Amino acid sequence: MTTKDKIKSIIEKAVKKTLKGKGERMARARTSEASGSATAERSELINLEYPADVSHGDYAANIAMKLGKIMQKNPREIAEQIVKNISKNILIEKVEIAGPGFINFFISEKVLKNEISKVIKEKTKYGRSNTGKNKKIIVEYSAPNIAKPLGVHHLLSTVIGQTLNNILSYIGYKTISINHIGDWGTQFGKLIYAYKKWGKKDVLDKDPINEMLKLYVKFHDEAEKDPKLEDFARKEFKDFEEGDKENRKLWKWFVDESLKEINKTYKKLSGIKFDFTLGESFYEDKMADILAEGKKKKIFVEGDEGSYIAKFSDENISPLVIQKKDGATLYSTRDMATLKYRISRWHPEKIVYVVDMAQNMYFKQLFDIAKRFSWYNDEAVHVSFGRMRMENMQMSTRKGNIILLDQVIEEAVKRARKIIEEKSPNLKNKDKVAEIVGIGSVKYNILSQNRTTDIVFDWDKMLSLEGNSAPYMQYTYARAHSILRKAKTAKVSGKQVENKTEVAEKTSQLLRMIPKFEEHLIHSAKEYRPNLLCQYLYELAQKFNSFYNSVPVLTAKEPKDRLFRLKVAQSVSQILQNGLALLGVNVVEEM
Repeated sequence: MTTKDKIKSIIEKAVKKTLKGKGERMARARTSEASGSATAERSELINLEYPADVSHGDYAANIAMKLGKIMQKNPREIAEQIVKNISKNILIEKVEIAGPGFINFFISEKVLKNEISKVIKEKTKYGRSNTGKNKKIIVEYSAPNIAKPLGVHHLLSTVIGQTLNNILSYIGYKTISINHIGDWGTQFGKLIYAYKKWGKKDVLDKDPINEMLKLYVKFHDEAEKDPKLEDFARKEFKDFEEGDKENRKLWKWFVDESLKEINKTYKKLSGIKFDFTLGESFYEDKMADILAEGKKKKIFVEGDEGSYIAKFSDENISPLVIQKKDGATLYSTRDMATLKYRISRWHPEKIVYVVDMAQNMYFKQLFDIAKRFSWYNDEAVHVSFGRMRMENMQMSTRKGNIILLDQVIEEAVKRARKIIEEKSPNLKNKDKVAEIVGIGSVKYNILSQNRTTDIVFDWDKMLSLEGNSAPYMQYTYARAHSILRKAKTAKVSGKQVENKTEVAEKTSQLLRMIPKFEEHLIHSAKEYRPNLLCQYLYELAQKFNSFYNSVPVLTAKEPKDRLFRLKVAQSVSQILQNGLALLGVNVVEEM
């Protein structure tokens, strides 16, 4: 149970005591009326926030104002009564009432110090919890199309998805990560036709994935001149679906060579892993059943020229084609079969699709259709994100001007290496540090932003040693670690003059951040928003750097102060390491 949960429980008991008798019945009746539920609970009214001003405590509750509105009473008077009814406990040092009835809670110093000991004891396990209660959650991410290299646009799904998988697992969910690769569809008809028409085996063997991309682009260039090529491609794919041996052999070759290259890029990106890589082809023998079931239940009905579609009650939503007029399947057919398979095999609590917001309408259609089947119980959720925008560059695979992910990784490491040469020319292992900093900067730049907004790729911002960036976080970790390293050999001078007020203030502000790590992990998981964790880590780093610049550690006057401050530095460095690891960002001891 987090500190936040413990305080909420204390408030709930105090509210129950405050509303005991007639007042409680009145509150229940009016709460019920306001919420539309006869079983409204007091706990639903209790919402704890983090005050923007640290002088207003660690947590703030507006429960008194909510009750005041329901009971038509002065909220400040209700707040005073709630505070009186808070039982004595070791968690809360003091409680204050502010403004019209806010209740502010301050955590006791003893509890904060105990939390430091907990961090040091649990090390890389600090922040773990059983919040998920081992419930299964499937996380689908990355999902590249075969026969094309990974582009920079694949970064978003890959990095956001992996991080969500990491966080969910860390707080107690049984996660199942899946890479749903696009190894099926009309694009293979285009590629097969292009290879038969213009391809050469020896050329493709030398550079498989880039040669496949060239053939794919050539097909579209030629199809613009001769639209009949689209019909030829559809014919090749239909033959493939019906078992044509030559087309099957070509397809298998394209897929195998593509996966080799894609997995190399994942390895370079570091920390990207999947429990299962199941392409659309895996569901080839499962589509007939979903089509038959849908047709039997009239979920799929005949459309134009013998095709099958699913209609929607909302007239603003266009019908979704499930089967083409020639009997061929679509990605919608495969996605329906995929959804049913996942539910029947793993019985997950949730299935999280980490896919860009361009697919918002499609997933709305897909989940609406799924609700009409008895095997679906609202398990699926679409975690959308904005597009990656590179200034003055359109990223279209069809047109061939894709920005390769390999190139982005290489450039990030190169730029990080240049900065290291300028800032730390005597640093050991420069190449390794450049790789860690460069790749970490690319990932963190994505994760630190609200996923629902478009992300503009900004080299200067992501590699800056200031602001909310990976290098700033990594530098802060290295700074904290340097104190611990020096403490083993440094002589204690004990002569530095301290500003006691400033030392107490900076130390207190830093200490009060530590118990909130687990709370931010849970919040990030609940909202599927890694940027909430990033923001916490950034604030922790800022407060540590303020502490570092104002509070003597190695030169503390009293031995007990020196020891305590070293423990503070150790606990902060551990939390930074744990949090960044969940984001897929590695740390270095020296920068």
